[in-house]
Formats: sequence, structure tokens, C-alpha cells
Amino acid sequence: MTNTKSISGLMVDRKKDGVFLEGELGLIEEIELIEERVLMVKGMNGTIRIDLSRDELLQALQPQTNSG
Repeated sequence: MTNTKSISGLMVDRKKDGVFLEGELGLIEEIELIEERVLMVKGMNGTIRIDLSRDELLQALQPQTNSG
């Protein structure tokens, strides 16, 4: 992100190897899947890159079904 005003929350959970980042990227300028492994989202206020394969991305975009 271009400045700390764009970030409203950051949490790192070292026990679970997880990261929670909350903020405002602003108007999305570009979305790209780099080398089938990294999802890059570029906004006016910054860029975020996520380790996410094409298969994981497609799975996440599938509608969730409620069982029961």
C-alpha cells in the first residue's frame, strides 16, 4: 500500500502461518495471475500479491453449496 492510511488492520498469526491484512486498495487498475502461482491485484493505493494457484483461485470462485 502506498501509505499507512490505506491499511486499517494487520494481523500475523505465526502459529498458523496466517496473515490478515485489511485496507483500501482503491480503484482496481489491474489483476494478474503471475506464473500460474501468484495472484496480483493492483489498486490506486497499492498492490497486493497472494500465493494462490490457478486451481485454488477457480475453486474459491465456485458457488458454495449448503448441505443439509
